[in-house]
Amino acid sequence: MNTDQHRFDQAVARFDAANAEDPNGEIADGRVQPKELLYAQRLSAMLARFAPDSTESLRLAVRCQHIQRWKIPRSDYPKTPAGYKQWRSQLQKFHAETSARILREVGYDA
Repeated sequence: MNTDQHRFDQAVARFDAANAEDPNGEIADGRVQPKELLYAQRLSAMLARFAPDSTESLRLAVRCQHIQRWKIPRSDYPKTPAGYKQWRSQLQKFHAETSARILREVGYDA
C-alpha cells in the first residue's frame, strides 16, 4: 500500500473511532449504531456515488464534517438565532481543531 493511501486510511479510521464514541444511537442494519459514525459513513457513501473522482481533501472533509458533534450540544445555547450562531461557531472551531489534530497525528501537513 502506498503511504498516501495508508495515511488516508489511518485518518478515516481515527475519525471513525472518534465518532464511534457517540452515546447517541440510531438503528441501521437492524442494530443500534453510533449516530455520528453512521452520518460520516453515509456522507462518504453519497460522495462516492455523486463524485467518485473527488479529491482526497474533499473525502477527508466529508468524513469528519460532524466529528464528535455531541460534545457541544445545541441545548447548551439559547434558543434564539444568536444562540444558534454561537453554537455553530463553537462547532466549527471544535470540528476544525479536532480533525486538524487527527490529520497531523497521521502525517498530514498543516
